[in-house]
Amino acid sequence: MKRSKQPPLWLRRLDLVKAEMKTVQFPKTAAEGFRQCAMLSETMRRWFLDSIRQEHPGWSEEQVEQERRLILARWSAAET
Repeated sequence: MKRSKQPPLWLRRLDLVKAEMKTVQFPKTAAEGFRQCAMLSETMRRWFLDSIRQEHPGWSEEQVEQERRLILARWSAAET
């Protein structure tokens, strides 16, 4: 088996990955990371509910919540 003299592609592009990683500000602690994750989750939940309300103006909060549950159940079923 003949070995290639060039390093693998992922290793050749490691400098690009390193440069990109320097621009990302990672949480300093696990607690800070958890808070950021919770904030992002809450933002996504709010956007999701807002999109349902926009699609069905005039619906009650109970109807919006039922639609949210139905959509999540469909996504869950689709994953399996």
